[in-house]
Amino acid sequence: MRELREILAAWERTRSAGGRAVLATIVDASGSTYRRPGARMLIPERGDPVGLLSGGCLEGDLAERAAAVPASGKPRCVVYDMTSQDDLVWGLGLGCAGKLHVLLEPLPGPAEAYLAFLARCHAERAQGAVATLIESADPGRVGRRRTLDAAGGTAGSLGAAALDESCADLLAAARDRGITRLHAPGGIAAGVRVLIEGVVPPPALVVFGAGPDAVPVVRLAGELGWHVTVVDHRAAFAVAARFPEAAAVVCCDPAEVPRRVAFDAASAALVMTHKFLHDVELARVLLPSAARYVGFLGPRARTEQLLLELRRQGLRPTPDQLARVHGPVGLDIGAETPEEIALSAIAEIRAALLGRRGGPLRDRVGPLHEPHR
Repeated sequence: MRELREILAAWERTRSAGGRAVLATIVDASGSTYRRPGARMLIPERGDPVGLLSGGCLEGDLAERAAAVPASGKPRCVVYDMTSQDDLVWGLGLGCAGKLHVLLEPLPGPAEAYLAFLARCHAERAQGAVATLIESADPGRVGRRRTLDAAGGTAGSLGAAALDESCADLLAAARDRGITRLHAPGGIAAGVRVLIEGVVPPPALVVFGAGPDAVPVVRLAGELGWHVTVVDHRAAFAVAARFPEAAAVVCCDPAEVPRRVAFDAASAALVMTHKFLHDVELARVLLPSAARYVGFLGPRARTEQLLLELRRQGLRPTPDQLARVHGPVGLDIGAETPEEIALSAIAEIRAALLGRRGGPLRDRVGPLHEPHR
């Protein structure tokens, strides 16, 4: 999320200075690779690249290959095959056992519309989808795109009405499910491949409580590019200057929260007010909300007491609501300091929003990433 923001900012600086750049996008990947399809980086004609497509091992070679793209004005696709024992022929010797196809596109150029669409989706926290033609019998059509926004509006074309129509349902599914897949649309000429990319808005985190321990939570979430809102009923604490990474700082009582703060299935609420009765009031608001994660800082006994108090007041949480409650908050990393607790909490929230368990990767059965084919 932050990476896209930095790419957009870097291109704006380059464009304003009259410079040129290349947008590098992974459009296909197989085997073990550092990044997956949809990952991007910007390679300015002058200055340092922004973003990573590998652990740093391909970027130098990519920069050399990208050097000729602005002058040609045409996109090109390069392939890195690290599955062969002979990958030393590049002088890279990566040994990653993966294969990458990277689309290089000149800027200024048609790819600017793609970046503008991504920027709009992220700014509005709206889902969308993009179809990118990555293989065609007509090389001049490679790189063409068609977009679908949250309201169903489309823009652009893959170069043929039949291909646009063939990808319509794929775009809708990618938008609604936030998935990225490589497709060879049926009924279209052989050799046509299209990357269908689901555009997922940044996670939204609402932190209740603007005490000192909230500062590292907001800072870390902001570092990740999340959309962060801080809520506190105390005007002396709810000060924007204390939370420069937050998109908004709201001063309101729990009863006002539904009117002042919006929740959706890509949002999380973290309660850290350290006021038990205040948290009970917040729980009455948060449990029925659409938030996918509702965390209460403190020991397990405190969360259980809080839920017991809700029942005593006549509010009986449903099984679905209880499944979204986390208390104590965070992954078990032995956190002690506010910064460590922030790391633990943010890691658990990230896992919960993606439906992952958050355990050691060495214990995971199956691939680390969802298949994109």
